[in-house]
Amino acid sequence: MKKLFFAIFILGLASVSNAQELAQHQGQPVLQRKNVFKFLPVNMPFQSLSFEYERMLSPKNSFTLGVGLPRTGDIDLQETSDFNNADFSTMHIRAAYRHYTGKSQLPRGFYVEPYLKYQDMVGSAGVSGTESQSNQPYTGDLSVKLNTMNVGIQFGTQILIAKRVTLDFYFLGLEAGLLSGDLSGSARLTNTTNLPPNADQIIADAAADIVTDINSAKTDVLPAFIGDKITVTQSGNRVNAKINGAPYPWLRAGLSLGIAF
Repeated sequence: MKKLFFAIFILGLASVSNAQELAQHQGQPVLQRKNVFKFLPVNMPFQSLSFEYERMLSPKNSFTLGVGLPRTGDIDLQETSDFNNADFSTMHIRAAYRHYTGKSQLPRGFYVEPYLKYQDMVGSAGVSGTESQSNQPYTGDLSVKLNTMNVGIQFGTQILIAKRVTLDFYFLGLEAGLLSGDLSGSARLTNTTNLPPNADQIIADAAADIVTDINSAKTDVLPAFIGDKITVTQSGNRVNAKINGAPYPWLRAGLSLGIAF
């Protein structure tokens, strides 16, 4: 999927022609920058290398294509957490229509930008603890895969320095969509030698402890309208949590740095 999105981005960039032209603006020749290639550093903490390409369609309107490429990275967890060795990455593709409200024929000034966005999030973590009834230590693995389809609108302003360098400050973005995906995991005893006769039951009880941790996390961390859409089940030492169409609100703000050409 990410290779397809990257190919779309490169093809779109390669199809651009006539990057510079002279336009008449109030009787004076003005160098028109029709294209901007941008980097979004604010997405790096979300384990994404994000880029955008903006193409002017008319003096006041443009089309933007954004792509976030996943980069794997560890997540800092509290020392008291049962979860460890966690990593997380995200990718996205965003298509937007931008309208500048000013009179400039360049990609600058205050703008309003409605958009569509698809996002994919992948993560994994180890889990460890002590089974509550037998006091046996256990370990386990968890993996999660989530995706969202969102619509949104953002407001911002773009500054053009020397008609070449852009600073795009999007200070208010309102986004809403649906979140779907699943989390799966398993548990096993840490000490695999001299297993007790009821080892299978102990492992199942350890998996039940993981279910309790997940249910506690969704209650303590997530708002009810998302947590209520999560169904957690257990089969032996296997645990599964399913999310189906949970409402997904989001606020978007940040800064990008670009080159106009």
